[in-house]
Amino acid sequence: MLIYLKRIVLLFMLGCQLITFNLSAQEKQKNENTNEDISKPVAILEPLDTIRVHQIESLLVDIPFGLGKPYTDRTEWERIARIIKYQEFIKNINLLKADDFPKWSDDIYLEYKTKGIRKNTDKMMRDRSEWLGKLVLAECLENKGRFIPLIEFVLKELLHQRSWSLAAHDKNYKNFYGKEYEVDLSAASLATLFSQTYYLLGDKLTENTRKDIRQSLQQRVFDPILSTFKTMKNHWWLTTTNNWNSVCLAGVTGAALTILPNKSERAAFVAIAEKYSQNYIASYTDDGYCTEGLGYYNYGFGRYITLREFLLASTNNQLDLFKSEKMIKIAQYPINLEIINQCYPTISDCRVGTKADAPILWYCNNALGLGLKQYAVTSVPNPNDLVFDIIKLKNNVYKANLNEKKEDNQNTLRSYFDNTGVLICRPKNPSTKGAIGVALKGGNNNEHHNHNAIGSYTIVIGKEVMMGDPGGPFVYNNKTFSNQRYTLFKSLASFGHPVPLVASVEQKEGASSQAKVLKTDFSSEQDLFVLDITSAYQLNTLKKLERSFLYKRTDMGSLEVTDNFSFSTPQIFETALTTRAKWKQINESQLTFETGGEKMMATIKAPCPFKITVTTITEDQPSFDRIGIKLANPLKEGTLIVTFRSEQ
Repeated sequence: MLIYLKRIVLLFMLGCQLITFNLSAQEKQKNENTNEDISKPVAILEPLDTIRVHQIESLLVDIPFGLGKPYTDRTEWERIARIIKYQEFIKNINLLKADDFPKWSDDIYLEYKTKGIRKNTDKMMRDRSEWLGKLVLAECLENKGRFIPLIEFVLKELLHQRSWSLAAHDKNYKNFYGKEYEVDLSAASLATLFSQTYYLLGDKLTENTRKDIRQSLQQRVFDPILSTFKTMKNHWWLTTTNNWNSVCLAGVTGAALTILPNKSERAAFVAIAEKYSQNYIASYTDDGYCTEGLGYYNYGFGRYITLREFLLASTNNQLDLFKSEKMIKIAQYPINLEIINQCYPTISDCRVGTKADAPILWYCNNALGLGLKQYAVTSVPNPNDLVFDIIKLKNNVYKANLNEKKEDNQNTLRSYFDNTGVLICRPKNPSTKGAIGVALKGGNNNEHHNHNAIGSYTIVIGKEVMMGDPGGPFVYNNKTFSNQRYTLFKSLASFGHPVPLVASVEQKEGASSQAKVLKTDFSSEQDLFVLDITSAYQLNTLKKLERSFLYKRTDMGSLEVTDNFSFSTPQIFETALTTRAKWKQINESQLTFETGGEKMMATIKAPCPFKITVTTITEDQPSFDRIGIKLANPLKEGTLIVTFRSEQ
């Protein structure tokens, strides 16, 4: 009891400034055209608001609990067994043996420090943590106790591994050496993994193990977070506007609500989540666009959903993070981003082949009443996640009480993120053989997980990406987010994108490199999208660089990309095509592309002779070709046009 009283006193010593919770605040932070400031936090770091903590305490249920039902609710777990491939699931879990559990290696963890490599340490930690969720679900389903010894073994291994944080996030290796603990993406995810295990298995775990979970979470997660509000140091992600914010808040808050018996302590973490999660929502422009790309949307917004579930479950449905009308647009981001046939642009650090996470669309469809028939139900044939899989296995989803009209935007001719300057153009009938769909990108070069690629585009025929933005790396290293990001990696710089290279100068990073939308003209037959991308090039001699896209829906469709440029003195102008398709030059002005049974032709119209150059780029992702189209003569002004058509 004494320790709880001390913690209560600590919470009230942390500050008493009143913070007004207002989800609509970030909706007012908008700059003109496509330069909406998504990097500025809505909620800055301040001492804990003890008044709000007290208010939330009155909303909380008396007993802490997690998501789903504990193993003792046999009716619920027998229901779950009927809706998953139970026998196959248990058969696979039976193969797990203690001797096969991935070993911890200090040398592998320190590879990031000694060699700048992170893929091996990330893999080691991921492989180790993946065991626990599967084992816990198997025990809850079977309820025979035979998985408990292995669960206890895995828990001990994970709880006492030298760091819960990824090596790339362990600044000065404070976590690794036990000098100071700080919560990162990995530690936050482990926190909910441990707390859900604690909740679901209950007395199946030994008291020593349960005590170990409580003490470890207190030492490595809860105390470090509370200390931030006393010292105003560490945990920068509280005020960042990207996926770190939602992922870390979901993990920390979910663990606190599941483990901490004291309501005041739980209320403190809810107050933190309620306030600082506004910063994650501020990362989306007012049109619902996610500049981090689809992959990080799946990751970040998926965790925001779990945070919502934890808060609703613990406050008797009284605190809902979906009450902002902006949620409708954010929820429909992947629907509006789809080009055709489940093909999406790989903008920013998004891996090639990434698709919208169907469970997220299922959840939003049900919670927000989007009316999307294809996402009315979801399946979990092989569950392994103790958080989101548990949500998917529930009987129902908490409904949001919103007044905004929801529209099913699927299969419309276009989606235009007007705040961001991103346009998706679709054919009238996407199922037509050879039909072309495109994604056209404006924006600026200061976006989250930015690639210097304003004016970039992606072309899809059928189910194949034929041309365009190559996407981001599959793994990171110690240089990926350094000041060498755009000099070491061609795939992150404008050189590796289908955008101009002007007098041998690439696009520069920063918000000042902004695509200004000069004109839009949309109709049922064609869409015209004109951008001024002059500001992206730090070149005194460049007077004008306008890129226009003309997408036509007649026949199978076409895309015409036109660059109009002018200089104060003659300069060499070059543009590029980027592709993973097989291609060949069939004459001086035409190239063909083929992949997955789909074919496309590019026709080049230049103001003077040009030279074709080829650079194959492989940087921790599937390789692709950059096909340079370089004008042979320096010009003061000119127009370069590339037209793409389906060849069937």
